Amino acid sequence: MDLTEWFRRQLEASGEGMIWAVQQVPEARRYRRPPPALGTWSAVRHLFHLVHYERHIALPNMRLWLGESLPLGLGPDEEAAWRRAPELTRLIDAFREVRAEQIACLDRLPPSAWEEVRWTVWGHQSLRWVVTKTYQHTAEHTHDVLQLALFWDMVA
Repeated sequence: MDLTEWFRRQLEASGEGMIWAVQQVPEARRYRRPPPALGTWSAVRHLFHLVHYERHIALPNMRLWLGESLPLGLGPDEEAAWRRAPELTRLIDAFREVRAEQIACLDRLPPSAWEEVRWTVWGHQSLRWVVTKTYQHTAEHTHDVLQLALFWDMVA
């Protein structure tokens, strides 16, 4: 399996895994701030963060390998945007949409792009590093949300 196919599968699966994790948190708790031992963000806030990050940081950095340039700044203020966040169903749709855009971006790149280094918001990095960072970031937040689903009552 080539690297593009491997990352396509990982981005699809980890994205759906994150959505599933949010759905494991009881509906009445999905927007609630958790007990302090489990952090400060609700399950939906974690998902919102991924949408914001992927739309304004990950995807623009992936597009560097398509010849696009980085926009100035890191997008709109995340905290201000969170105060206007859509309801969960629309947020899930937005997450799937930005993931599909990333996968479509990968499909347009030649195999040689994976090891090419560009200047990114993380410094000089390869495309492999940038996409791996998205995968890692998703795993990190999925872990945090699953802790909300599994341990809320134990630490409350």
